[in-house]
Amino acid sequence: MSNFETTIQTYLDNRAKEDSLFAETYKKANKSIKECCKYIYSQARKMAKGSNSVGIDDATVFGWAVHYYDEDNIKVDGVKEQVEVATPVTTPAPSEKSIQQKPAKKKTKQELFDERQLSLFNFDA
Repeated sequence: MSNFETTIQTYLDNRAKEDSLFAETYKKANKSIKECCKYIYSQARKMAKGSNSVGIDDATVFGWAVHYYDEDNIKVDGVKEQVEVATPVTTPAPSEKSIQQKPAKKKTKQELFDERQLSLFNFDA
């Protein structure tokens, strides 16, 4: 059994434990994990529309697996199988050094003069 088939079977087993209605559907004698995976491949091919590859999220793939067991009239023949699993790419959080801060606003002559100007009210008694 391939890793893909094992992953699908694990998901369906867990779903059957949690959902008693699906558990009955999952027991159908005319259904198999191998056929279920072929159905998933065929759906992916349809989604690719002639392209060599397509990206599909987990929820959609697992949804197809459940659908395969729900429907009795699904027939799958001659499906070319190939699955590549890619983990999502995460970018590291930017460090403080990599964040560029805006340069401080240059003070005008008047602002510099105002800073140096003494005031009668600034003296501590």
